[in-house]
Amino acid sequence: MHKMERVIITTLCYHGTNCRVAAWQSNGKISRICLEDPQGERLLGSIHVGKVQKILPDIKGAFVEIENRTSCYFPYTKESNFLYTMPKKTSGLRAGDELLVQVTREAIKTKAPCVSSNLNFTGKYLVLTTGNRTLGISTKIPAEKREELKELLEELLPEERTYGIILRTNGALASAEELRAELRSLEAQFTQLYRKALHTPCYTKLSRGESITASILKDVHWEETEKIITDQKALYEELCVSRQDTPAASMCAIEYYEDSLLPLARLYNLERELDQALQEKIWLKSGGFLVIQQTEAFVAIDVNTGKHSSKKDAEENYKQINREAALEIARQIRLRNLSGMILIDFINMRDCEDRSDLIQYMRSLVRSDSMQTVVVDVTTLGIMEITRKKSAKTLAEQLNLLRKGE
Repeated sequence: MHKMERVIITTLCYHGTNCRVAAWQSNGKISRICLEDPQGERLLGSIHVGKVQKILPDIKGAFVEIENRTSCYFPYTKESNFLYTMPKKTSGLRAGDELLVQVTREAIKTKAPCVSSNLNFTGKYLVLTTGNRTLGISTKIPAEKREELKELLEELLPEERTYGIILRTNGALASAEELRAELRSLEAQFTQLYRKALHTPCYTKLSRGESITASILKDVHWEETEKIITDQKALYEELCVSRQDTPAASMCAIEYYEDSLLPLARLYNLERELDQALQEKIWLKSGGFLVIQQTEAFVAIDVNTGKHSSKKDAEENYKQINREAALEIARQIRLRNLSGMILIDFINMRDCEDRSDLIQYMRSLVRSDSMQTVVVDVTTLGIMEITRKKSAKTLAEQLNLLRKGE
């Protein structure tokens, strides 16, 4: 498979706001951008000793306070496995209980951060999970290979265990020795953290959230990545070390960019890319355009014919514009990190087969998204419904947060 993806990591002063930028370029186009405070850290992924503030039995949830008395929503079920840090006299979750939780979603608009009792310890190949104690394998690994890997992992796992394991996509290329070594490392991380928690005051943060750069090291699909380029010396050295420990990374170039006359951000036009990714209106090559608006409840995307003109009949024109729009919408969803409910008003087509083809085409486009994305259906009013898992702030929210922090 020809490698077409690049990852660019640099810093940028965007209209007066200093930020660290991580950008993914696929087939010559920027397909994803993340922003963060160069000096800060994210809440997402951090582990805390939290205290149950209030039980919400009607919606099978609770509110849990963590560091700085931040109130977080905590969904749970009867099957949930809790890691309590204080002795309990009663069964079941109660207000006042102290337990370990991990932030799974940052605060989004008016919604509180979300935490889970299913702690994740992520390595290059494996994820150890404390709440979900089953064995899972990435669906991106071919079915025949998954069966083989499942047998291998079952041999590595102890018969009596208090955790589950998920094999990541990169794990398909790891040897049995590498998987065994990483599993032991993740077990040690879990054990050490839990022992520490038993002697730690409530509201203490035990593990920091990952920075964007740390996430990149774990999330890069090395076999699909042509190059990672950065002008950050410390990150460059970290990437080089990581590549030595990862056989699949041997064909990926790690480049340290040093041209002071042409900064890395300018070389890839990252300021212009950000400008376009924050605009409501996106022009298509055909002359049509999209309007993308984030509301409190959902994301609305409208497809318009615009300046498009063609000698073909109207239905063929609409079919062409809708397919072009679908391709750009799939990119914009990732680029802006849009999530939740996404409603798309494509140009109406009379032919049922054309409408069905458009749904299938959209499903094929979102299949490669690393975030769980589902094309649900088209309503009777012709609106396509898509859901995308929420985990972090949109690109616009990331920028607003940086501006508020200044």
